[in-house]
Order: sequence, then structure tokens, then C-alpha cells
Amino acid sequence: MIKKLLSVYTIILLSIIPVAAQDISGSWSWNSKEGSNMFTIDLIQATENDFRGNHCSVFLGGERIDCNDTKDEFTVVLIKKAENIFQGSIRSGYSYAVGNVQLQYLPEDNTMLFTLKTAPKGEYYMPVEARLVRN
Repeated sequence: MIKKLLSVYTIILLSIIPVAAQDISGSWSWNSKEGSNMFTIDLIQATENDFRGNHCSVFLGGERIDCNDTKDEFTVVLIKKAENIFQGSIRSGYSYAVGNVQLQYLPEDNTMLFTLKTAPKGEYYMPVEARLVRN
């Protein structure tokens, strides 16, 4: 009987404790299998559900670089849309055009799926899809 009451009490207690906002702040990276392409995103939390950051891509063995050329502006702007789902924009440092992205945090293996939903117009160098690991 005491075990049963303790279990009920624990369930009630856990259900009323507020859940903290998902924090994806930090540095995330991806390297292509052949090793000629790499991509990083550095994120900071702006508000409870908003993140800002910068990306840097080095493609074609260093022949093409798509990075932020100034630290005064962010190239990545994200808003939390659902649990572990973040959507927003990314601005190419190569063409300065803006595309739409989605990041899905996978807490079980502490990785993030990057998906370029709408590509920036013009020339850009970043993966269409990538599994990012936290550095």
C-alpha cells in the first residue's frame, strides 16, 4: 500500500514540475563521408524559444567557403515550433541570399538533424541534409 501511494505521489509530483525549455545552444558540426565538405552552426539562446547563430561551410576541399563575414549579424535565426523542432532562416555568406531551415534535436543521441527546406537563391554551399553532432 505504501509503495502504491509513493508511486502515485511521484507521478503527481512529476506532472506538476515545469519542463525546462529545450536548449540547443552551442557548437554543432558535420563532416561529409568523403571528408571534402564540413558545416558548423554556433547557436545562442536569445529568448526562451528563439535561437540565433552563425554557420560556416567549407566545401569542395576548401575551394568554396560559405561563412558569415561579419560577427555583427547572425546568419541563422530559429524559433521553436514543437518539442525538439526548430524552424527559421539561414543566410548564405557566399550569395547573401536567405533560405529556410529546420533543425530537429534528437536527445537520445545528442545530435541534430539539419534540413535545408528552401535553398537560398543563387550560389550557396551548405548541405541539404546533415546530422550534426555537438562539439
